Amino acid sequence: MTLKRMDNVLFVVDDLEAAKAFFIALSLTLDIAADWSKIDPTREAVGLLVLALFGDDDLRDALAMVSEELLENAIKYSLPASSVALAIEHRGDGVDIAVTNAVDGGAVHLADLRARIAWVRSFATPSEAYAAALARVYAQAGDGRSGLGIARIAYEGRCGLECDESVPGRVTVTARCPRAAFGD
Repeated sequence: MTLKRMDNVLFVVDDLEAAKAFFIALSLTLDIAADWSKIDPTREAVGLLVLALFGDDDLRDALAMVSEELLENAIKYSLPASSVALAIEHRGDGVDIAVTNAVDGGAVHLADLRARIAWVRSFATPSEAYAAALARVYAQAGDGRSGLGIARIAYEGRCGLECDESVPGRVTVTARCPRAAFGD
């Protein structure tokens, strides 16, 4: 099947469940300019896609927030004039949202990212990590990098986090969001 890029496309289907199954089986990857103005429209699009596919407001809100937090981090730390790739993939037991961006391999923020993910994992629950990150923000303690976004993904998004630096000059952060966490 060949899909062409078109604006204002309306899909008319006679079997909604078959259409959902078709789109759920797809994965979606978007290349986005590393531009702050792209975050809100992308968050909204992710939310609408999740709601259309799964009909779950809580899952929609969580995955839209996860995409926003991941995009904010990627744009903040991307190399100038680069793009960011956002990928959404449905797995049988959940949804993965991954953001890939170009980075300086020796950048301090990569070590910080790995440390923040490990820090969130060091708590017994994501809610404890989130509370600790909020306390850091409130106390304005530390180096100004609270880890709040990473902790928020784990807690509010109910996602596990992975960091992959296997491609030189690129980093991919994946949030694995099990649907069971949302009552499915």
